[in-house]
Amino acid sequence: MKKFLALLKVSVKSMLLSSSNMGRKNRKKAATGVGVVLLIAGLGLYMSGLYSSMLMHVLAPLQMEVLLFIFMGIAALVSGMIFTAFAAKGVVFGGKDNDLLLSMPVSTTALMASRVTAIYLENLVFSFFILAPAGAVCAFMTESGVGRGPLFWVRLLLAVLALPLLDTALSVLMGALVAFVSAKLSKGGVIGQNIVMALYMAAVMWFAFNLNGMIEGLASNAMGVKESLSWAAPMLWMADGIMGDWMLLLAFAACCAVPFALVVFGLGRVYRQAVTAFAARSARNDYKLSAQSAAGQKKALLRMELRRLFGIPMYFWNSCLGLMMLVGMGAAAVVMRDDLGKMLAMMGDGVPVMPLAALVIGFCLSMCVIAAPSISLEGKYLWILREAPVGGRALLGLKTGFELLFSVPCTVIAGVCLIIALELSPLEGAVLLLETLLFCTAHAAFGMFIGLAFPKLDAVNETVVVKQSLAVVLGMLVPMTALGVCALLYWLGSMVSPVLAMLLPPALLAVLALVSVVVLAKRGPAMLRAL
Repeated sequence: MKKFLALLKVSVKSMLLSSSNMGRKNRKKAATGVGVVLLIAGLGLYMSGLYSSMLMHVLAPLQMEVLLFIFMGIAALVSGMIFTAFAAKGVVFGGKDNDLLLSMPVSTTALMASRVTAIYLENLVFSFFILAPAGAVCAFMTESGVGRGPLFWVRLLLAVLALPLLDTALSVLMGALVAFVSAKLSKGGVIGQNIVMALYMAAVMWFAFNLNGMIEGLASNAMGVKESLSWAAPMLWMADGIMGDWMLLLAFAACCAVPFALVVFGLGRVYRQAVTAFAARSARNDYKLSAQSAAGQKKALLRMELRRLFGIPMYFWNSCLGLMMLVGMGAAAVVMRDDLGKMLAMMGDGVPVMPLAALVIGFCLSMCVIAAPSISLEGKYLWILREAPVGGRALLGLKTGFELLFSVPCTVIAGVCLIIALELSPLEGAVLLLETLLFCTAHAAFGMFIGLAFPKLDAVNETVVVKQSLAVVLGMLVPMTALGVCALLYWLGSMVSPVLAMLLPPALLAVLALVSVVVLAKRGPAMLRAL
């Protein structure tokens, strides 16, 4: 047991932090772990709180609260599986410390169990912050008394503990499949991961655009909807179990525990062979001598950044997700402008439409973290850039500009679409574009600076850098905090005059952008040389 706990500690560090144990970085690592947990918790709370409330408005009068837990269970299962499948590929099958750990006097089954348990703990956090808020919403909004007894919370807790077992088993199997494809095809892993993430994004967008129709369907035929979900039998067992059927709850727990045990003991027996096979690469014999086209320094660096962004699926989807949401939101606003107008009319004449549009665009831009992990992704090859005949200021400027190359066009497209859809005046439209472009500049420069301040050059894989490094966490949370300050300034300014309310947020963003750019230009090159 002592060996297993030691292995589990290493595996959890691989999931949340890095395998390094340098003393002066302990506080940074602790902050990174806390930041990752906060992001997972925040995402779960947002999804569960928003959609649980919307569903319960329809389900409570029908006394069909059971559907709430079916839908939230499916959401937790699918989202957790997608988010941790690639982490399983990297941590379980592609960890840089596999050779070291496999040489230790511990069984491969114990090593496999520790790695899989680390995946389970991450899924457990996400599952808790999906199902627990759903239970609270159910207890608060129910009309049948469901959720107001202590046994309800005991059953909900058992479901929260059991669901991540099934989630983890599916994630590890998907991660093994991705690792297998990556080992057999030179670009198979990239293509496979991009296809999976594209399908997931398509499903999310379809769900978002059809949510109103689905809720209307629930109101007219809730029982029929439940019967149509017979293909998701474990989720039905979980929901009925939470509502009071102990036998179905035990059946659900068994349905989750058995696949988990099979994955641990089955893959544990062949773990050494699997890791060796997945790490193998066939020798290439298609190299040909040919003339090389000449390119300038900036073009060469730009091509390198493009290859990294589009060659690492985890980097691309995590960094560009906000930009995709931005463009999709703008297009949807134009297409659904009539429905959007009706919704705003219902909210009243005092709704600050332009500031809300700016906040939405800023929130999406906050999720665009291209510059923040850029330095860390260089890893042990950073010395190549430092030895290249390119100045530090030029290099940092290009990396910062690389994010702006994507974020500025997406911001302009979304801003113009919202100006048309919301019928903003020319002055409001100009202020909206000015605010969002200033935010773009400040976000990119700050992300580059924070990447230099908190580098993670010893990460076990790209997943740790992109999803769990302190630079990425701060690169999202600090800009979101700045958006909150802008909203506060608008509210305070509105108490004085509408003109002051409109001027304060762009003034703050202009100061932040100027400070970020100046500090990066003056201190950035020295920080780069010190790495």
